[in-house]
Amino acid sequence: MPYYHSYSGSGSARQPPPDRRPPPAASGPSAELYARVARRYCHPAFNLGTTFVSGVRGPVFERVVHATPFWRLTTFDRVPPTPDADVPSVLVLPPYAGHCPTLVRDTVAAFLPGHAVHVAGWADARDVPLAAGAFGLGEAIEAVADMVTEIGGAVHVVAVMEAGVIGIAAAALLGRRGQPPATLTLIGGPVDCRADHAGLATGAAARGLDWFMRAVIAPVPPPFEGVYREVFPGFFTLTGLLTRGFDRSITDPKELFVGLVAGDGDSAGGHREFFDEFLAVMDVPAEFMLQWIEAVLINRPFAAEPGQTILSQATPPLAGTPLMTVEAEIDAFGGGGQTHAAHMMTGAASAGCRHTEDRAGRFALFNGARWRASVFPRVADFIANHAGPPKPSRPAPTEDLLTLSGLTPAFVARLNREGLYFMHQLARLDEAAAGHLDRRLGTETHPLAAQLGREARRRLAEAGRS
Repeated sequence: MPYYHSYSGSGSARQPPPDRRPPPAASGPSAELYARVARRYCHPAFNLGTTFVSGVRGPVFERVVHATPFWRLTTFDRVPPTPDADVPSVLVLPPYAGHCPTLVRDTVAAFLPGHAVHVAGWADARDVPLAAGAFGLGEAIEAVADMVTEIGGAVHVVAVMEAGVIGIAAAALLGRRGQPPATLTLIGGPVDCRADHAGLATGAAARGLDWFMRAVIAPVPPPFEGVYREVFPGFFTLTGLLTRGFDRSITDPKELFVGLVAGDGDSAGGHREFFDEFLAVMDVPAEFMLQWIEAVLINRPFAAEPGQTILSQATPPLAGTPLMTVEAEIDAFGGGGQTHAAHMMTGAASAGCRHTEDRAGRFALFNGARWRASVFPRVADFIANHAGPPKPSRPAPTEDLLTLSGLTPAFVARLNREGLYFMHQLARLDEAAAGHLDRRLGTETHPLAAQLGREARRRLAEAGRS
């Protein structure tokens, strides 16, 4: 498959960073779109440096808790003003179909203020040596079960798009071990593809796995660490989508953006940023992708059809696991009941929580203004309703720096860049530290840090007496 080598192999060449590369010779929307699709994107970072907790902006630290060649569990540590406050633990499963895990950046950002967030980071298969072995659907399911065990306690699993079946099987596995997740939320992930309006399931069944092995599987070229590993190349995620749903994109790029993020409510700038995220792809182990295609599109063991063993068990696979499913009205591959069908595996199909987002495409379910304003509040409420009662915490004095005399949001942002987020941090400044802070802020001619420290100490003392 020489075209894979010409695409992915070019990523190994020494190239300037994307922001320093010369623009394409042609100009205009169509040329820009072509340049974006043709570019090999570096793996992006989450870059979630701060978040609001209890109305106060605080720092966020990204920490890898556990790592293997094929996945790693990342935790986002917050520094809240009330450190002993109890919040639900959430494990976000990004789609594993060629996109980088940071596709769910907006999902993670929405959860951060009120949840302890963990993310399953799937590895780029082109960087995994052959000696690491295989990583199929079964290994991915075991990995998620291991992640939930590693986090410990009540864990709320949120599976996005293609990760849905991984979340279902992992929840069933944990249930058999007597440690089911606290809740399972499926966002836009196909489960029963009999309502597949895109025709992918019909096409996959007609072609069979042999066709996929010949058409979309290729070895990793040198000099990547995973050289000769059979993979589903990430760029097929882009080619398949553009060919199937956006075949007029080069002549009408606006239609491409509208179709991709239909109804998400974001600005044009937000669309551009998300589209760059969407184009950042990675390779997937061939065994995983082929097993996923076989399970979801061809054999469909999750579909509620007579004779399917997964549904004819004495105890349904998701019995005892509170389930929420979210679909988009105009999603051809995941909507139309394809995700809601998962409730057939709970033993109480009429129970559970279902939500269909009107006039929205599938990416609006986890990214953009529609996700933040409509979908996320419902998911957060579902999690809260199944979370244990919060542990009692000490009443905390006000920590918002904006309540200090004369401070503007712009100056508070400068303090944040110096690592100062809370009033108690300013209260701890001694004379020497205050002088150093004034020099860094450029306020040494009119010293401000010592004055802020005195006011912070006074405010905290008053709050302690009340």
